[in-house]
Amino acid sequence: MTVSAVPSTGTAALPMVRVIVVNFDGGAITLRCLDSLLATDYPADRLEIVVIDNASVDGLLWTIREQYPTVRLIVSDVNEGFARGCNLGMSDLDAVDYVALINNDALVEPGWLRPLLETCARDRVGAAVPKLLLNLEASAVILEGPVAGTVGECQTGVGVSSIRHGGRELIDRVRFDERFWNDWEIEPSARRTRWTKRPVASLWWPVDLVAPGDRIEVDLCRPPGATDGAWSVGNGSMGHQIRFDGDTATVDMVAGPALRIVNSAGSELYKGWHGGDRGFLQPDLGQFDDPAEVFAWCGGAVLLDTGYLRDVGLFDSEYFLYYEDFDLSWRGRSRGWTYRYDPRAEVFHEHAYSSKEGSEFFRFWVDRNRRLTLIKNAPLPVAVRATAGTFVVFA
Repeated sequence: MTVSAVPSTGTAALPMVRVIVVNFDGGAITLRCLDSLLATDYPADRLEIVVIDNASVDGLLWTIREQYPTVRLIVSDVNEGFARGCNLGMSDLDAVDYVALINNDALVEPGWLRPLLETCARDRVGAAVPKLLLNLEASAVILEGPVAGTVGECQTGVGVSSIRHGGRELIDRVRFDERFWNDWEIEPSARRTRWTKRPVASLWWPVDLVAPGDRIEVDLCRPPGATDGAWSVGNGSMGHQIRFDGDTATVDMVAGPALRIVNSAGSELYKGWHGGDRGFLQPDLGQFDDPAEVFAWCGGAVLLDTGYLRDVGLFDSEYFLYYEDFDLSWRGRSRGWTYRYDPRAEVFHEHAYSSKEGSEFFRFWVDRNRRLTLIKNAPLPVAVRATAGTFVVFA
């Protein structure tokens, strides 16, 4: 693909791009990422790939040195985490026009870079972000209807109490997107059911769990306090109206076609002053096919203008991992920079490969760094509330 801002001939006129991959005992996952980057549709003499190794002990360094001679290695004697690791790779940007950050558990498409360069070339665009998709295929159930009931203090739509395939219960093996209430947000007596909190919500599973075309049964609950409502359930290609027998309904349906799942379509600042990925865990049904300005960029895959980095600075070294990208995005917005999502570029990601989502490690760093980000960037009353009841540890 040829774009006006990035000519395809005359490599000396092309921007110099440095791609940074932070590795900690990534092994074959990191090598797979490097293979995809080396296949990028861009002249090799204008693309520098740098691996920051955070004190790995898996022997990967020797493999990279022997089998990937064009990849530059920066080795740290200690695990610096993502933020400090990236900073090691961004300490000298004199001859670099753009920096791309790519997670070591990600795979890029050959044409991923040129659309992002075109987008980032616009005035005061500090970052361009691709459509970041989970590296799997899945089938989904999509629920639509009014959010007209209540469970405790939560306003709810329809509930899902069971999903069966051949008599086997699957509800503990499927994933629910962020448009469902989490268990800890719902009163304990209602936690056997997962409740929607948006007019459209979805759940999904990898196709190796239930193949497309197989029949499944989904047990649904009418939201407490709601009367009649126009609820429907679909699989991405066909839908059914839900008819409740009292407060429950069972839908016998076909598992839908294989779909991709969105990891991030850029990041936004949500209610309650939480940063989050647009479209997180939603089936990709075309709802993020249009370019858009976003509040922040996701560090899992992003192209950064080095002029933006020189103006705003690098990652805050107080962050070990999580929210470091949101902090740097917010700091840039306060200086007039904007960020653009470009769906023409696609990257595939093994979400939370390095740290498991929901673990104590994951929850500690997410909560700690969210509060730190608010203290640094939010309006004063919000920053003060972010410290209430919590001792914030600074590493």
